[in-house]
Amino acid sequence: MIDKAGCLLYFKEKTNMAKVGRASRNASYKRVETITATKTILDAESGELYFVGDVGSSIDITLPTAKAGAYFKFIISEDMDNNSTVVDILTAGAAGTIQGMVEIGELDASGQSYVIDGGSATKLTIDGDPDVNKGSYLEIECDGTNWWVTGKIICDSGGTATGAFAFDA
Repeated sequence: MIDKAGCLLYFKEKTNMAKVGRASRNASYKRVETITATKTILDAESGELYFVGDVGSSIDITLPTAKAGAYFKFIISEDMDNNSTVVDILTAGAAGTIQGMVEIGELDASGQSYVIDGGSATKLTIDGDPDVNKGSYLEIECDGTNWWVTGKIICDSGGTATGAFAFDA
């Protein structure tokens, strides 16, 4: 609104921001989704935080085509208690390999070890049978050609930690 002297008193603009516009306006917030069934992740979902619970069955999560800077984090949100929950994370077709290192262990700090792959895997598997604990996580990032994984998978004391995670299982 402009007064008689031509000075701007205030400016009110009506905006309808798209979801994409809101993401940049609230850059400190991650987009969050809970995965309960097989899912194919899209390029536009880069940066999302995925919670995976005790789904009681096998599910596949397919990564998008390799693209530099793509990033995803997966957090186990419920204890996987001696059941048939198996989560496979796969590359999209011939979209690069998955390589990196994941720490695995048991709550009592026994069975600590690392699973390492130098670049031939196209699938990661989290197996809920040795009671994988909530809070376990994987972070997956892309360099434009391959996917790089880091993370920590913890299972109950007395479980077989080495059975909780594998490359190309």
